[in-house]
Amino acid sequence: MSTDKDISNLSFEQALEQMTRLVEKLESGELPLEESVAAFEKGVKLSRRCEALLDQAEQRLQVLGNSEDAS
Repeated sequence: MSTDKDISNLSFEQALEQMTRLVEKLESGELPLEESVAAFEKGVKLSRRCEALLDQAEQRLQVLGNSEDAS
């Protein structure tokens, strides 16, 4: 299982891919309870990583938009 540090180094695309695979495993219903809980926890962390990266991208776009408005 990936550590928090591993997750924090993932790109948006990598985190999204891992999250997609986890959802597929959870939806299959084949995981035992403990593995399902661990997969859900990892999914939450991956979701937070994606959200953070999207927030960073949005901030960068706002800065670019503001600098163009000032020109």
